[in-house]
Amino acid sequence: MRGRAMSESADGSAQFDALARYDVVDTAAEPAFDDVVALAARICEAPMASISLVDGRRQWFKSQIGLGVAETAIDVSVCARILDQPGISVLPDLTLDPRFSDLRRDTALGRLRFYAGCPLVTADGIAIGALAVLDVQPRPDGLSDLQVMTLEVLGRQVMQLIENRRVLRERNESESQFRVLTDSMPQMIWTTRPDGFHDFYNERWYEFTGMPHGSTDGEGWNGMFHPDDRERAFAAFRHCLATGDLYEIEYRLRHHSGEYRWVLGRAVPLRDAAGQISRWFGTCTDIHAIKRTETALADSEERFRTLIEVAPQVVWFAGPDGAITYSSPHWYDYTGCDPAQGIDETWAQAVPAEHRGRLEAAWATALGAGDAYEIEIPFRRRDGAFRWFLVRAQPVRDRAGRIERWAGISIDIHERRQAEEAGDLLARELAHRIKNIFAVIASLVAVSARGDPAVRPYADALRQRLSTLALAHDYVRPHSEASRPEPLAVTIHGLLATLLDAYRDGEDEPRIAITGPDHPIGARAATAMALIVHEQATNAMKYGALSLDGGRVGIETRIMAETIEIHWRESGGPPITGAPTRRGFGTVLAERSASGQLGGEMRHDWKPEGLRSVLAVPLASLRD
Repeated sequence: MRGRAMSESADGSAQFDALARYDVVDTAAEPAFDDVVALAARICEAPMASISLVDGRRQWFKSQIGLGVAETAIDVSVCARILDQPGISVLPDLTLDPRFSDLRRDTALGRLRFYAGCPLVTADGIAIGALAVLDVQPRPDGLSDLQVMTLEVLGRQVMQLIENRRVLRERNESESQFRVLTDSMPQMIWTTRPDGFHDFYNERWYEFTGMPHGSTDGEGWNGMFHPDDRERAFAAFRHCLATGDLYEIEYRLRHHSGEYRWVLGRAVPLRDAAGQISRWFGTCTDIHAIKRTETALADSEERFRTLIEVAPQVVWFAGPDGAITYSSPHWYDYTGCDPAQGIDETWAQAVPAEHRGRLEAAWATALGAGDAYEIEIPFRRRDGAFRWFLVRAQPVRDRAGRIERWAGISIDIHERRQAEEAGDLLARELAHRIKNIFAVIASLVAVSARGDPAVRPYADALRQRLSTLALAHDYVRPHSEASRPEPLAVTIHGLLATLLDAYRDGEDEPRIAITGPDHPIGARAATAMALIVHEQATNAMKYGALSLDGGRVGIETRIMAETIEIHWRESGGPPITGAPTRRGFGTVLAERSASGQLGGEMRHDWKPEGLRSVLAVPLASLRD
């Protein structure tokens, strides 16, 4: 054997690093090494023998006979000086060798004269020490061939012992690390031999089962399975043992509480260099809570589906692109369509051709904007009759805000539509009669003024006011979508000016002043606001500031961030002693319009000098 000597590593770092890997220096005596040293001394008939290890700073003896010391300094080490020599070095008389002329090595038996050593060389060629025999007497004939061969064989045996120590230590460390790692994991970890014999469980297993350590080794874990799952789990594992397939199955294990809990069992084979299975590594993960959640979710979905199926409304779902993916059975009961047909096709068949374009345009708008969808549309019944439905849908979004699907419902509102149409017909009939009354009164005023030119200006003014009141009345009465008039004005100021024109007089200073910033208003909001303003003006004319000649009304609009306020301020009217003891129908209707139709609120302050009212409305409510 030949190793790289210390001279090739001046500071001895190669030997130091190699010895550090073996972790043998400064360890306790071990019989296996002592036996080798004793055998070497006996065969070589030497009074001294040693296993010396050189780490670049000192020479330390793992085992020795006759030397009487545990280590020496590097400068008195024979071994350190001949590590670069190949094979066994035999030095018959150290005093005659010029390489050791400066060496004065005394032992317990006297001054050292003879040395024979076999270097201890690692697998990567680094000499870390030697197995040596020594004597205080010179040996001109050195060692016999048998002694040299024996010393060389024993040297290899020492190196194998050192290597075995390393392998055993690293295996123990690896097993310790493996146990620490597996014990720190939340899953139950287990291993088996190739035949399926269980030989290891981590602490999680014993914490879960409550079983004593080692009691479930081998076939001891069989009793941990739920009786209904045992054979199924065994059959699956036997199949994997035979085929080498990955093992994965859900079953119930007995918990230390006595309850059987669902776990997910998984195992993978570990193969050697030849591809043979040397071990199985497995885990058991407690999924009991997940299984309960899955069961609860399945029950909830079943209840939801049952609710959908028995509901009189049509419940439907669509994908992000708007294609309908599901419709409840009530749709097929109503239309008589075959469920085997495409859902989109059955919907198209049920919508009258004259309404199809309106429905598709509204649906496309909702899909494009991602906004809620609402439309009233007639659907054909299985007997050919058409009934009106209110169709609504909302987008369902994921955590990122993307639309995953649309959830919709179609509600039969046919009777409601009929009632609204009847009510609208009655409202139009009443409005027609009232407008006729206004027209008759205006005609009577005109006829009465013909014979007296002096009253004609007053008659003309009265006719103008009657015309304005008729216009305001038509605007504030209930309307359907079909009967709703065009807005009197497209702004709040324009609406107020038109509605209150009948209450102005011919004085230089107007009795009603409108100030503040203006804002657009849609038809729906204009109708509700017209009702409120008309009620305020009527009450002011009957009981408030406009009931006296000098009374005035100031209206101021104020726009906040997302709200507009309309302040109504009366002055010059009769003194106010407090809030009214009763509220009339018109006042109640106005307040309901403010909250229900405009999403706002009305506030009143009954000051002695005159009423102060504030109508606060979200700006969004002013848009149609």
